[in-house]
Amino acid sequence: MKTETRILLPVDLKPVLSLDAYKATGGIRGIERARAMTPRAVIDEIKKAGLRGRGGAGFPTAIKWTTIFEDPSPKKYIVVNGSEGEPGTYKDRYLLQRNPYKLVEGALIAAYVINAQQVFLGIKGKFKQEIANVQRAIDEMVKDHILAKGYMEIVPGPDEYLFGEEKALLEVVDGRGAMPRNMPPFLFGVRCSPTEYNPTIVNNVESMSHVANIMCNSPEWFRQHGSEDTPGTMIFTLCGDVKKPGMYELALGTTLRELLYDFGGGPVSEKPIKAVFSGVANKVMTPEIFDTPMGFGTLREAGGGLGSAGFIVYDEGASMVKVAAMFSSFLAAESCGQCIPCNRGSRIITELLRKFTHGTAQMDDIDQVLFECGRVTNQTRCFLPQEEAILITSIVKTFRREFEEYVKNPPSDPTEPPVPLISSFDENTHTFTYAIPKSFANFPVA
Repeated sequence: MKTETRILLPVDLKPVLSLDAYKATGGIRGIERARAMTPRAVIDEIKKAGLRGRGGAGFPTAIKWTTIFEDPSPKKYIVVNGSEGEPGTYKDRYLLQRNPYKLVEGALIAAYVINAQQVFLGIKGKFKQEIANVQRAIDEMVKDHILAKGYMEIVPGPDEYLFGEEKALLEVVDGRGAMPRNMPPFLFGVRCSPTEYNPTIVNNVESMSHVANIMCNSPEWFRQHGSEDTPGTMIFTLCGDVKKPGMYELALGTTLRELLYDFGGGPVSEKPIKAVFSGVANKVMTPEIFDTPMGFGTLREAGGGLGSAGFIVYDEGASMVKVAAMFSSFLAAESCGQCIPCNRGSRIITELLRKFTHGTAQMDDIDQVLFECGRVTNQTRCFLPQEEAILITSIVKTFRREFEEYVKNPPSDPTEPPVPLISSFDENTHTFTYAIPKSFANFPVA
């Protein structure tokens, strides 16, 4: 029987409720070891470990840190991304529910490396329990003289998907709305001005937690888990049409099929699994690539993507036309409106897709969707329109026959499936509760 590889989550999944309990598991050894080394040596350890960011892009952490470390700017900052607003994802909240101390320790290590002025933890304001857990960890570390009072600050953020976009996250930290700025954090960071650029490291909650583990146990220990492509473990969120939804910490290199069937129990009904989505930023994945080892490079080469390891599963009973309309409406609703190609284009794509679900589409509308996906990304500030283009194009091209069938035989029910925007998880029943996203119920249907 396949088992999880828990190095971030407690082995027994019982929450770590105090600093003393964390120390009993080896906690704080990572920051102590780091502070006994030079900052460059710490970066070398992270590089040897091969840590890649767990927020979605999989960018090598050591490269990101080196860029800021070598920048001559006198003021630098650390920002931790704990927004978690992508459909199908719950792993960061789950980690903060189980062990917030690893995050705080990892962020302190990063701060030591670049001699950061301050550390900011961006967490959605509605994640009240997670915020309380992190604040408890901070307070205990202050009391134990591991952390200076006021050095690490939680920034409660809005319930916006773009709060998780790093340039928008910095805007929120600076006291403004979640509206992505033009320049990336390594060029213009927290509290920047025309004379102070303040380059800033932005890392995900899970990424920072891995940093604490690596510095505590060694890069070689970390590489014992995972694959050459993506070393270590990752916490996978699995929801949708499987028997056992939930969070699973697995070594990278585990195949998608193993996640779906050995851990998720396979399809919830007699209908086979039809499609899997890794959040809303990657192409749809179908059964022919289910035997691919999961990693940032391997899944991308196979035509899919790992993203933040939030997997949404649909069986053969699901309409991919309706799924496309649902995802597109989510992205259109979450567009901040700063860039006309994104704001207008995502709405047009949603309107076109709803022509299919409402039975008014023509065959030419299929290619029109693809055309609009091709130009929605023109001169935009963030990755949201690219997500729209990548995701919707892949669904239309993979399931084109379904779109054609909707034209030939218009559906009687236009209802779209719910957006899998996870708000909570019941461990006893292995069920997720979905939040109600922004609505485009008043979108015109041509």
